[in-house]
Amino acid sequence: MANKAAVLATLLLMAGSPAWAAELRGQVRLDGPAPAQEKLAIQPKKGGNHSTDGCGSLLKDSQQLRVDPSGGLKDVVVWLEGTDAGPAQDPAPVLIDQNQCVFEPHVAAIPAGRSIAVRNSDSVIHNIRIFREGKPDMLMHQWQKADAADIPWSFAEPGRYVVRCGVHYWMYCWVFVAPGRQVAVTDSSGRFTLKDVPAGRHTLHLWHEKLGTKEVPIDAAEQGPELAPILLALSKDS
Repeated sequence: MANKAAVLATLLLMAGSPAWAAELRGQVRLDGPAPAQEKLAIQPKKGGNHSTDGCGSLLKDSQQLRVDPSGGLKDVVVWLEGTDAGPAQDPAPVLIDQNQCVFEPHVAAIPAGRSIAVRNSDSVIHNIRIFREGKPDMLMHQWQKADAADIPWSFAEPGRYVVRCGVHYWMYCWVFVAPGRQVAVTDSSGRFTLKDVPAGRHTLHLWHEKLGTKEVPIDAAEQGPELAPILLALSKDS
C-alpha cells in the first residue's frame, strides 16, 4: 500500500430556501489504485469460550480499508462543525450486530446523546469491551451469550470509541460520537448525505482509521448549489 493516499470528495449542495440547504451530498474516493483486499487468516479453536465454531469462514476480509471498483471508500466519517442545526434525532439506539464473529457496521457514527445497542447473532459467546480511543481503561465489560438481550450503552462525551470482543481477538468496530447532529458514514460506494444543512460557512471534517483526518472549509451561500470537486489529502503512513 502506498504510504500516502487521498480522497476525492464530490459535494453537491441541493437548493433549499435562501437560508437552508436540503442536503449536502458527496462521495469519498481513494486517490490512486486500490490495494489488494487484505485477508485475515484465523486459526480454528475448538471448545470453550474461545471456540471459533459458529464464526463462519475463518478467512475474512479486513475491514480496515474497503474500496469499491470505482475507488469509493467505505467507512469514512463525515461531519460538519460550526452549526447546531440538523435533522431531528432518532431516539432508537444504533444497532451493532455480531454476525459470524464480525461486528457490523465496522464504523458507526451517532450524534451526541444517542446510544448504541450491541447484539449477538452468533451461536458462540462474546465478551463486549468498550474503550475510548487511546485510553487503556475499559468503559464497559460484559459477557453476551448467544440469543442474549441486546446490550445498550450511552457515551458520556463526543469522541472516537472502540468496541472489542475479548473472546475473538480480531473482532472490533468504531463508534464515532459527533459533537453535533450533522454526521454520516460513507457507504460501500463512498457516498454520504448530510441533511438540513444551513447555508453559510462550515468546516467539513473527514476521518478514516487508516488514512487519517482532514478538514475543509465550505461556504454554502457563496458556493451555490454545486461545489466543485475537492481533493482532500487524507494522508497517513501505513
